[in-house]
Amino acid sequence: MEKIEKEHVSKHVDIESKRFFFDVKENHKGKYLRITELSGGRSCIVIPLGGIKLFRERLEEIMDEADKLLEIEE
Repeated sequence: MEKIEKEHVSKHVDIESKRFFFDVKENHKGKYLRITELSGGRSCIVIPLGGIKLFRERLEEIMDEADKLLEIEE
């Protein structure tokens, strides 16, 4: 069976010695966000787009807590 993927959007960001790729793709199972980290090795997570709002909500909660920790360090 042939794997067919369609890429919709791709962005990347470099932070320190790491590069992160954010790719919205589609395959026979549906649309998804793949976040890939390159830093010597390669690792990734895949989030189905149906769950992206919940993922973003939880990420925003964590980012708010991380901001508080950064404020303490300053």
